[in-house]
Amino acid sequence: MPEPARLSRDRAIPDVPSREVAVQVRCRFRPHRRGFGFLTPVAEDGVTETTVAVPGADGEPVEVDRVFVPPQPARAFVADDLVLTTIELADKGATAAATELVTRPRRLLTGTTARRRGQMVIEQDGAQGTGWITLAEPVAESLAAHEGERVVVLVVPGEGGAPVAQAVAAGPYPAGTADATRARAVPLVLGGAAPSVVPGGPAAVGLDPQATETTHVRITGQLAAGRRGAAAGLDRSGPVPGENLVPMDRRDETCVTVDAFASRDLDDAVGASWDRDPDSPVWVAVHITDVAGDIGLDSPADQYARTLAATAYLASGPNAPMLDPSMSEGAHSLVVGQDRAVLSARFAVLPDGRVDRVTVEPAWIRSRARLSYRAVERWLAGDGKAVELEASTQAPSVERALRDALEASRRLSVERDARLTLEELFDQAELTPTVVNGELTLASAEPHAEAYRLIERLMVAANEAVGGWLVRHEMPALYRAHEGIDPGRRERLRAAAELAGASLPSVEADDGDPDRVTGELLAEIDRLDREGRIESRDLLISTATSSTARATYEPDPHQHRGLASEAYVHFTSPLRRYADLVVHRQVRAALAGEPPPHEVELLRPLSDWLGARAGALARLEGRERADLWALLLEQGEIRGAETAVVTGLTPAGLRIRVPRLGLPGFLTAEDALGLGDDERAKLETDTHGLTATSASWRVGVRTSVRYAGLDEIGRASWTRADTAG
Repeated sequence: MPEPARLSRDRAIPDVPSREVAVQVRCRFRPHRRGFGFLTPVAEDGVTETTVAVPGADGEPVEVDRVFVPPQPARAFVADDLVLTTIELADKGATAAATELVTRPRRLLTGTTARRRGQMVIEQDGAQGTGWITLAEPVAESLAAHEGERVVVLVVPGEGGAPVAQAVAAGPYPAGTADATRARAVPLVLGGAAPSVVPGGPAAVGLDPQATETTHVRITGQLAAGRRGAAAGLDRSGPVPGENLVPMDRRDETCVTVDAFASRDLDDAVGASWDRDPDSPVWVAVHITDVAGDIGLDSPADQYARTLAATAYLASGPNAPMLDPSMSEGAHSLVVGQDRAVLSARFAVLPDGRVDRVTVEPAWIRSRARLSYRAVERWLAGDGKAVELEASTQAPSVERALRDALEASRRLSVERDARLTLEELFDQAELTPTVVNGELTLASAEPHAEAYRLIERLMVAANEAVGGWLVRHEMPALYRAHEGIDPGRRERLRAAAELAGASLPSVEADDGDPDRVTGELLAEIDRLDREGRIESRDLLISTATSSTARATYEPDPHQHRGLASEAYVHFTSPLRRYADLVVHRQVRAALAGEPPPHEVELLRPLSDWLGARAGALARLEGRERADLWALLLEQGEIRGAETAVVTGLTPAGLRIRVPRLGLPGFLTAEDALGLGDDERAKLETDTHGLTATSASWRVGVRTSVRYAGLDEIGRASWTRADTAG
């Protein structure tokens, strides 16, 4: 068993007998899969992690930042519980002597039904809790014939705070099914982003805390059960910025939507025109549905969307829309042949790829065709039959607009390639799990890559254009901010550059400009590639891609360095992202000459809220994908060897990534060293986990691996292909 506590690095623990200290501390609980747990002291807001000074045996204060919870009391708590604990100090650290539940953010818990001591209980996932969930009698009766199946239950605190299941929210689902995977992933991930654990909480963004918690629980249960959420039918009446704006009539201009064949929430359409003169600009119009003109501020529909933060997309169930489907998939979806109100970003793409003469306007449009990425991909390859079929009688004008949009996209790509960007460093997965007619199978991860990039370049240009337009109008907004390389990871990048024999002067300087860092990084990667030093190149790429800072929303414009743009906003998906809906409201207010509906004082906490809530949905998609991969691997869908890249080293082994599958993984130290099943070893690594001092392994090295099975927590594990049996 590990040491029971970790204290501050600056103060040693006196070697004295145990002494109970009559100090109660507010903490958040975190379980450990081996049965015990840890408590992290938090500030008065119940969220911000802190340290606490506890008197030692000699009367001197000891700074404690983690408290050990023994197995028996740990069974009563689940992840993120807010508790009051009394700390006992010993020569090895701090232990929870007595702990009392204050609040439990996770109202929905997941687990597998099992019969223990003659009773039906739920065994929890180790990331959620270590104790059994006892069942109220009606729940036990309803699950009696479903032993070994996955369920999601609504819980209340029982004796000592231990969770008691009062109702089944989702399931039961047979183990090893896509439904069971979803029912596991949803509560685990979304529970960690419950409103009360988001910094600032719902009140900071104008939401009622109790109502928001109720909505969160409802959304989590709906998603876990494979339903579409609760956006349908919500009242949307309320004040609308720019209510009296008069739209331009653009219905005579050709525009088209391009999206996945199954998409129903069509929020963008594009049009383009060019006179074929290489020195002339290509005129582009990116039309985005004007849903902000129909969702009243602080209406029930608006509050629901703000709570959810984005539409949830899962492979194992239907999407859960942020807005009422009758709007997002009906009245505000840019359906072919229907008049729709939009906000349009119009701009010229110059021959050198620069964007100029930006205007933003409300307009009426009528889409000429709904094209699929599949049809456009074929058209780009020289086969126009699919586009002709989908465009029908509008095919001639649609093809002209596509050709002109392609020229604009080509110019934008040239200009974009001349700027500093980290995008091309990321390996894209080739395969992904999907569920078709209830059956789990494999699909191409990016089946229509060129068609997607054509549209993506136009959308990114529109986001940049609108961001710059808002800055010129001095309008606060949710600008996307990205710091490029994370300052806290510069030291690791420095070490990687030295190991790779690369020169990154701006990384050596603590205050080095992020643009210079990125430029030097790309130049050195290119040089190493030209020199054939592939392992050194991959070392630098692996370290750089794990050193990029997380993009955030900020109310003031920052340079979005990850995309190498100046002012950048999310403008193109107001049906799917609440941040885009906020931007649309700010645009409408600027067009009408009105004060901003969202002031900086609200936008600042809103940026934190949306980062946490929408970020949780993104993590949920990733978690579900990894769990579905585990099922496919167990079914033998991937039988051969796969190339893996080492992304980090620990004493226990190698962290790897399998690029073709987009999967992280792990190779044990014994496997990495080629030892037998009965032998045990550890890797000796450098400070930054970049290279092994006792073997030839280092970050960036590629090796051949085979799937070896699931580990104790259900993750895919791998073994070297040259040693696999």
